[in-house]
Amino acid sequence: MNARRTAPAAVRAASTVAFVTVGLVVLTAWPATAAPVELTAAVCPEAPPGVQAFADQVTAWVKWGVLALIGIAAVVSLGSVLVGRMFSHPHASRYGAMGVAVVVMVAITYTVILVILGSITGSGCT
Repeated sequence: MNARRTAPAAVRAASTVAFVTVGLVVLTAWPATAAPVELTAAVCPEAPPGVQAFADQVTAWVKWGVLALIGIAAVVSLGSVLVGRMFSHPHASRYGAMGVAVVVMVAITYTVILVILGSITGSGCT
């Protein structure tokens, strides 16, 4: 074996092992043992007077619009996969499969964002 070719590979391997080891040490470190502090907000989120109905209507339109776009994108992506398979066009199949993956990720993100917005705006003080 050529020493010139194996030396950089050995350095890369050693640095990767060191980096992973440091990462594992940092990730598995015990948290600080300070007493947990309970913070509760005394202020409830509330829309200004006369705005709540408009805000609810706009939010509903956005929710349905995004949901419709997710559905359309899923149908187009699956259609691309189908057309690519029928006409032996590998690029259409590949792009369709990537589209399906993106649609799934967007649907998950959509659900998470709705939960976050619901927790921020809330439905009253608890």
